[in-house]
Amino acid sequence: MTVHRYHRQTLLEGIGTKGQERLRSASVLVAGVGALGCAVADHLVRAGIGHLRLIDRDLVEPTNLQRQCLFAEDDVGSPKAAAAATRLQAINREVKLDIVVDDLRPTVASDMIVGCDAIADGLDNFATRFLLNDLSVKFGLPYAYGGAVGFEGTAAFLRPSPLHRQHLITREILEEDAGPCLRCLVPEAPPAHLTPTCDTAGVLGPVIAVVAGLQAAALIQYLARETHHLPHVLTRFDARVMRMHQLDIRESRREDCSTCCEGQFDALENTNGNQATTICGRNLIQLLPPEPRPTDLDALRLRLSAHGTFERQPFLLRGTLKNELDEEGEPVGMTIFSDGRVFVHGMLDASRARAINNRWLGG
Repeated sequence: MTVHRYHRQTLLEGIGTKGQERLRSASVLVAGVGALGCAVADHLVRAGIGHLRLIDRDLVEPTNLQRQCLFAEDDVGSPKAAAAATRLQAINREVKLDIVVDDLRPTVASDMIVGCDAIADGLDNFATRFLLNDLSVKFGLPYAYGGAVGFEGTAAFLRPSPLHRQHLITREILEEDAGPCLRCLVPEAPPAHLTPTCDTAGVLGPVIAVVAGLQAAALIQYLARETHHLPHVLTRFDARVMRMHQLDIRESRREDCSTCCEGQFDALENTNGNQATTICGRNLIQLLPPEPRPTDLDALRLRLSAHGTFERQPFLLRGTLKNELDEEGEPVGMTIFSDGRVFVHGMLDASRARAINNRWLGG
């Protein structure tokens, strides 16, 4: 008798062979194939998910290899989504993989979740996370949120209220099973000076594994089980003290939440959000936030100065990043204004300008 590759998983109470079949018929959007996206996708493919759609705009860089588990040295310079798919297909040939090398932005977002049963967050900025949250609420999809920077990570499995659901793509999330959406927990994106990123604060690789493990564990159980009893909790892990803390968020739905209570899908419908404009006659891209947001330029200068040379001037912060090179091989320049506008100098590629902005300012 041949033991099937999923034998140990089918022994689990609540999964079994029927749950494994449910998992094989399920589809997940993995938004962002960086550290978290790689680890979540790896877990799902090994568990026998039927279909993954991977979207990421970036290329593999040497600094990714410390924590992004699907990449090797030979992948440097390759699109992350393509390199990840090659590795995942080698792990499990039965899984169907869709590769999208593009920005996850409002004009393509709705197409990305067609046929999907859940969303996995592998992102590094709140602007795009709010876009995922809009998709979650509008299409009735559970959202495995995750974030990690420094020694700390956070995860939550969000199942939004069906009150303003406009489409049903997956199994129904009932009102009695619903909890808060991401906007309930984080109404607005934190300003840049309060948003550390992996590039400014670093990240301990094993923290990624913990957060991605929580995300994947929730997704696998939700998709495999016929009934769902997963708690509505926000889990925080701090590797410095080796401690986890859980916050019960079941009652955290806000009556004034613009998304799940008022049915406004600002991130999904605002095609001008984070608008990129080429400044005529100058080798730079201007990035505009969806709306003006106050930025503490003094605090931001302190954070960025460890990674380049920055000078505080009236109404703006200007400098160069020593680890980012432009088309001429020179350090990329950035000018950040107090209203949240950003100039990325030495750049004509809007997608790369957005990537640099998100990497250093947190989107």
